[in-house]
Amino acid sequence: MAKLKPKKVETESASTAPPEPPVTAATDRRFWLCSALGLVAFFVIYLLRLDRIVGMFIDDAWYALLAKALATGQGYTLINSPTPGILPLYPPAYPFLLAIFFKLWPQFPNNIFLLKAVSIAAMLLTGAATYVYLERYRQWRRWTALLTALVTALSPGLAFMATSSLLSECVFAAAQMLALVAVEECVRRREGERFALFALLAGLACSAAFLTRSMAIGIVIAALLYLAKEKLFKTALVFAATVAVMLGSWTLYTQSRKPTAAQRAEVNNYIVRPYAEQFWDRLAGHEAAGRITLGELPERFWSNIGSILSNDAGGILLPALFPALNQGLAERGSELQWTLSFFAGVLVVAGYIMVAKESLTMAELALPFSLAIILAWPFPPYRFLLPSLPLLLFYFLQGTKLFWFLHRRLSDEKETSTYWGVLNGFAVLLLLLCLIGNGSYLARKFADTPAERPRYLRIFEEQTALLKWTAENVPKTDTVVTQNPGLVHLLTGNRTTTFDNPEQHWANWNQLGVRYFVQLSPTRLPEPIGPERQYRVAHRTGGELNLRVLDLGQPNNRSAWGAGLSNINLNGVLGR
Repeated sequence: MAKLKPKKVETESASTAPPEPPVTAATDRRFWLCSALGLVAFFVIYLLRLDRIVGMFIDDAWYALLAKALATGQGYTLINSPTPGILPLYPPAYPFLLAIFFKLWPQFPNNIFLLKAVSIAAMLLTGAATYVYLERYRQWRRWTALLTALVTALSPGLAFMATSSLLSECVFAAAQMLALVAVEECVRRREGERFALFALLAGLACSAAFLTRSMAIGIVIAALLYLAKEKLFKTALVFAATVAVMLGSWTLYTQSRKPTAAQRAEVNNYIVRPYAEQFWDRLAGHEAAGRITLGELPERFWSNIGSILSNDAGGILLPALFPALNQGLAERGSELQWTLSFFAGVLVVAGYIMVAKESLTMAELALPFSLAIILAWPFPPYRFLLPSLPLLLFYFLQGTKLFWFLHRRLSDEKETSTYWGVLNGFAVLLLLLCLIGNGSYLARKFADTPAERPRYLRIFEEQTALLKWTAENVPKTDTVVTQNPGLVHLLTGNRTTTFDNPEQHWANWNQLGVRYFVQLSPTRLPEPIGPERQYRVAHRTGGELNLRVLDLGQPNNRSAWGAGLSNINLNGVLGR
């Protein structure tokens, strides 16, 4: 039998990281007791946070719709569109997972809790994979690894994604960590016995991450570079072949079924435009927002960097101090929040530099690739950065070594025993912030008066009230135009298309038989102005959002839409 050659990944030198003390029966019992308590806390928090909200991010309505299409045998197509058979741009892995549970319980939205169980299970898996990664491949003490895993699993931001949406963030976080673990296991085993099996598993794991979200192409590239750096060329060959088969087959499939020009016009180019086209949008997926030139790219990079340092880093790592961001509300922070977020970001960068100086592992290659994609993409970076929480925590805690260095210098202490105390202390602080953040949300969720409850819940309730009226009063034969076509189709059964550039798309809407405009918005709609005033308000909610349904008239007998109606900007309030 070939002898395995474990590769020890050093993140601290021997002089700064003393070995872990021997494990006694008493300490072992305490460890497993704390693990069990953490597991109980996980299920209590997630079950209490669980709600029926879906579709508020628009993207998660698309995921639910695609899952329904697969579960009902209609294929991976946009079943909301007037013409069947339109292939979406989204990668298929997450909708396929949802479709399994959609098949078990087909009644939407009654099955929403079952669908959200996918993300909740993914968060449990993410926490477990984080512990394994830190303890096995980063040689962290198991208490520090456990605390970090609990911070990951109990993150209010990811808990919100799992319980108040059907977004893919939680599944993608799990896929990323499993890919890291799989590739590191290949390196640890070198090219001994069964190396091809582990290379195959690593290739499947990285492919699954890419087929969940396309930005995981950075993970695939990082894995290949890492295997080449370690001179594991046979492993890299098996890995590359596996990825080529998995991703190549999906690429060929999508290329052979690219939407035609007529199909793209039917859905106003939403959810079908290639990423290469969306890259030049001012706001990805929103043609009405305009296009940028090559010379404007640096401004986009700096804008996203500023967003990460001034809000997102703090919102991800210090969640209790950024409650709005962890409820999908992209509100501007205070000066104190900006300072804390910048401080958290600096510690992450410092930790990354200290680790990279000692050894370059896959994580040190993958995170910069992912970050480059996030900074280049024309969309607020919070949602794209959030699934990398385990790595951000790792580098953040590594960055706290600066405080240990300062303590040693000021106290002239030569002992290194306080090193893990500093890491554990900061990990406990982060865990407390997660518990406080979750507790604060739950206190408002179960408040006695509606006005005290989270605004996100109130928005959903008013939107669903409007859609209930639409389902009961708009004929199913009518095609509806709306800002959230996936959700409207799921809750009303009407065929839908996306509201955008009404002057440009008016003739096409006439051809599709569009009569009603279902106006959804996370902010209060003003009274109709401009072209809207010429159409009858068929229904309005009368709530704080003033949502309404406009009757545009019979498609074959109405005047054209005039100039001046601005597209409702959902993304100023709901982070995508």
